[in-house]
Amino acid sequence: MATFFDNTAENLREFLFAMLESMPGGVLLVEPAGILIAANQKARQLLHLAGLAIQNQNCWELLQREFGMTAAELAALGHAGGSVLIAHQAAAGQGRSHLLLSRNDLQSPFRHVGGFFLVIEDVTYPAMVEAQFERRKRFSAMQDMAEAMSQELKNPLGSLELLASLLQRELAADQDYQRITTQMLNAVRTMSHLLDNHLTFARLPTATRREFPVGQAVGAVLDKLRLLGHEQGVSFEAELRHQLDLFWGDAELFGQLLLNLGINAMESMPAGGVVRIATRTLPPSRLHAPLLEISCADTGDGIAPADQARIFDPFFTTKGGSRGLGLAIVHHIAEAHGGVVRVESEPGKGSLFTVLLPCEQGGSWKSPCVRCNHA
Repeated sequence: MATFFDNTAENLREFLFAMLESMPGGVLLVEPAGILIAANQKARQLLHLAGLAIQNQNCWELLQREFGMTAAELAALGHAGGSVLIAHQAAAGQGRSHLLLSRNDLQSPFRHVGGFFLVIEDVTYPAMVEAQFERRKRFSAMQDMAEAMSQELKNPLGSLELLASLLQRELAADQDYQRITTQMLNAVRTMSHLLDNHLTFARLPTATRREFPVGQAVGAVLDKLRLLGHEQGVSFEAELRHQLDLFWGDAELFGQLLLNLGINAMESMPAGGVVRIATRTLPPSRLHAPLLEISCADTGDGIAPADQARIFDPFFTTKGGSRGLGLAIVHHIAEAHGGVVRVESEPGKGSLFTVLLPCEQGGSWKSPCVRCNHA
């Protein structure tokens, strides 16, 4: 019976290239002098080689050009078993990705066969998980007080909102009074939102997961944010590119997570501006299930590097009038869905918040990695 490998080098060659393409990360096959021999599709995408010939390309020059690698980082790959973890700026609006590059030399009994291969693996997700664990270690605090205060204030605040709505209806013919009553209602709703945050923080949310239309949920929150932002000269733009109709999660908590991100962005822009909210779907890998990515980018004051590690801690704030619970709630809602959240920011240039949530029922993040030793 004939087999795939019977007396044909061509079949073996095709098998090896098929194996190369099936690798989850990018793979570069390189001659001893550093000249590229082959690259799988993932590596071509990462290095912007799609549709280009790779003959006579020097791998070290290519890595330096595309990833901005330093001489020290390249030197770490100059010997068998070398590896290096780098931060790489991904496409516009998508933040940085963390790439692990590792080298393995070819082992062959034939003297004329030599060289090495480089594996490029995206480890952004486990890097976010590690940060999430560190954040959880620091999370503590005054839950009983927060719950008691929220319960005491909820009822009178609800009455105040009802009375302000009735007053707005009675004074509908007077534009000046309409403006005043609209400001009153917005203030009441903002206070109500703050109390919701205190209650959520006090009870540590447990997500009740059901399928819900994610596009509809995002649209409803955007409507609220646009109303809140109108008075402050802040507009909200959306780019929804997720490839799923239904999301497995808690619709109410999902909405609160997105609302908190939007309000945080709005508060960072006292002079007004634009907040961009985007969604997309990330395919599964050996490190995670399919993911829904939500990003919120502002052009506000930004966050100092020393504060970024604490920005999700409860009651920590860089804003004088804020209680510092909005982003702590974002952290907990993401975690309650088995997800992670991170921030990238530069003072004076704004911030980018990214949330990753597993799309599938039972999906979750794995144990954290420690540098290159990911789970």
